[in-house]
Amino acid sequence: MDDDKKLLRRIDAARTDRDRHQYWLNETLRLAAPTYRRIGGSSEPQSRIEEEDDQFDNELELVGEDFASDMISTFTPQHERWVTFEPAEDLTEGQRREIAPQLQAIGDRIFAEIERSNYYDAAQETFLMWGVSQMAIAISDMGPLNPIHFQPIEIPDLLVERGPDGNTTGKWREMELTPLEQHWLWGERYPALFPMPPQGKQNRKEKVIEGCDRDWSVPGEERWNYRIIVNRKVRLTLKFNGAGSAPIIACPFRRQSDSAWGPGPFKKATPRARVLDELGYLNLKAMNRAVDPPFSYEEDGLANYQGGMEPGQGYARAPQSKAPEAFLPETRFDASFFQVEEMRKAIKRAAYQDRPEQSGDTPPTLGQWMDEKAWNTRRKELPRDRCVREWVLPIIERVAWILAQRGELPEVRLKGGRLINVRPISPLSKAKDLEDISITGQVLSLASNIGAALQVGIPVDAKATMENVIATAKERHIVLLSEEQIAAAEMAALAKNGVDDAGAAMSLQGQGVV
Repeated sequence: MDDDKKLLRRIDAARTDRDRHQYWLNETLRLAAPTYRRIGGSSEPQSRIEEEDDQFDNELELVGEDFASDMISTFTPQHERWVTFEPAEDLTEGQRREIAPQLQAIGDRIFAEIERSNYYDAAQETFLMWGVSQMAIAISDMGPLNPIHFQPIEIPDLLVERGPDGNTTGKWREMELTPLEQHWLWGERYPALFPMPPQGKQNRKEKVIEGCDRDWSVPGEERWNYRIIVNRKVRLTLKFNGAGSAPIIACPFRRQSDSAWGPGPFKKATPRARVLDELGYLNLKAMNRAVDPPFSYEEDGLANYQGGMEPGQGYARAPQSKAPEAFLPETRFDASFFQVEEMRKAIKRAAYQDRPEQSGDTPPTLGQWMDEKAWNTRRKELPRDRCVREWVLPIIERVAWILAQRGELPEVRLKGGRLINVRPISPLSKAKDLEDISITGQVLSLASNIGAALQVGIPVDAKATMENVIATAKERHIVLLSEEQIAAAEMAALAKNGVDDAGAAMSLQGQGVV
């Protein structure tokens, strides 16, 4: 009982931690995901629909969808391997070759299960939440005949505890479920705890918390306590062991030293999105006044314009009365439109959705395009390591853990029967590869300059110069020929020239020229 009270206090502390950031989280959600619920808000969608009707610019919402799709393609691309697998212990080269087909079989089975699941449907929503602050997902085994189920956890439902070392030590989701819904979710596995409720008690909402907290009883081993809490009473406690045993995975975009919550990239774009929204409203008001301006008229006792003037309608006026006068606004739309485009670019840049653009009349060179593309891609390195470490690898480990529990994950064994532990390894960064290719192109351009210097008689040691340039630029793709290879190539060229000269002489002699 004391442990349950301590757990509830930890959950309350996690809720308080999230609520400290409620204002900017809700404001970012309003602009980037206006149809989603807010922290502390009603679960009824009517208020959000009315709020969305008052929104006059949705640039951040559009950029948010592009951001989610881009992050999926970057970190968990469809029909591609997110990771490779290698043994978790030192093996000889021969042993590695021996188990290579088994490692391939493990990868095939895990990614086939991911493709069979609803991951890519859920990922669009989770990465949208990542742009706000933090994403989380619950991964459940729905039985061996059913695919693994991925359930996105929205920010208003997510509670996260930050441990003393900065890592996540508790992950929970809050829900409001009826007893009947609880029976549908957990009744088959735990019929005694979640029985079919009687008719009169099926539809009343109850506060349910599902999640896991880290168990540190065995140092160096990953253990989690999985719990289901109904109306602040712990109804189910299970212990799970091993990498991938935690059913909830959470990944923040950034962490703060005093909180489990940190700002995502959309937070940087929120001020400009607010200004765009206000400009949209003001421009609409100004255009309304310009197209259908208010006017004044003299009261002559005959004409009545209080209801406005209908197009094509004739209005009688008393003789000598003054015609109606329009109040035309003196509004410059061109200045505001110019600033709007600049702010749209800034919002895209904040969410890593800016692309190389032609800023002047002269098209950029291929090298300039490559440099700018490499720079834009390198900016994504900021969240890359965390996303791989706290999202990509845990998802792979979770799917592997479920398959192992089902007995469907192939084992890796050497010929003698020795069992080999396997771990997933993230592939190299695509951004780093793109930058390396750009460096290779620049070094080869310098090589052409060295050749030009030799042609005009500048005494340059071409090979030594190239070696120095490659070392300074840390280029790793160019392979220079050795002295022996150069000598062999020269000998082959001389021999070929000799054969060609002899053949030409014989041809001329046969024609009677020589």
